[in-house]
Amino acid sequence: MMQSVWMFPGQGAQSARMGFKFLGQAPFAAMIERIEVATDRQVRQLVESCVEGDLVRTDRAQLAIFAMSMGLLAGLKAAGHQPALVAGHSLGHFSALVTAGVIGVEEAAVLVDSRGRFMRAGGERVAGGMGVVQGLLCETVEAVLAGAGLQVWAANVNLADQTVVSGAVADLPLARDLLVQAGGRWVGLNVSGAFHTPLLAREAEAFAAQISRTELVAPRVPVLSNATGRPLTTAAEIRADLISHMTGQVRWVSVMNQMLAQAPEAMIEVGP
Repeated sequence: MMQSVWMFPGQGAQSARMGFKFLGQAPFAAMIERIEVATDRQVRQLVESCVEGDLVRTDRAQLAIFAMSMGLLAGLKAAGHQPALVAGHSLGHFSALVTAGVIGVEEAAVLVDSRGRFMRAGGERVAGGMGVVQGLLCETVEAVLAGAGLQVWAANVNLADQTVVSGAVADLPLARDLLVQAGGRWVGLNVSGAFHTPLLAREAEAFAAQISRTELVAPRVPVLSNATGRPLTTAAEIRADLISHMTGQVRWVSVMNQMLAQAPEAMIEVGP
């Protein structure tokens, strides 16, 4: 049996004033200040006083969630806690990489800030959206979408029978109807982009250039790939994984299966 595994959430985990009660704790407050300096953004305001509607915007939400995770991470480390294995869902992967020692907090904050801006720009360039499909295997979802020839893809495989689909706004209503007819249940998501799809290829290419210039090192603790659920072991492997991350599929069910296979004493979500 191994020690605890730590998980970091992605976009959608944010809530109004989510960091307010933590800002009185020195490690948390100091971390927020470091991220503010690195990004030249009002990060404290994002986690302390932003109302729900202001946090929906992708570039704000992603930086705010990352800052929350890093602030809580600082508190855990100050109390002497360490993970044996880490993973993060989509945006949360950057928090996991910091925790594993692959990249510094400031460098990761700059990447997250850029990522949020790029993804917001992609949503403005190509109108996109996402929806959750429950009650169908991912293979069924992918077969239905492929057969319809739509610009909609299975983006996040969260459970064996829960898949988030993502794509062009114009194609989502037909995708919804076809998937419901196939026996699925549909829940729309309040996002403004076709995240983790080829529709963000232009923004992903620009972000890849930034990742290529960022120094990465081998992880000190195992960090799991969003794409495969397997540990990433070298800096080169992590860089390649990050370059494909914005448009690639998140197979979170594979990540969870890998975590559970290690028989951890606890699984801890570090974030809002």
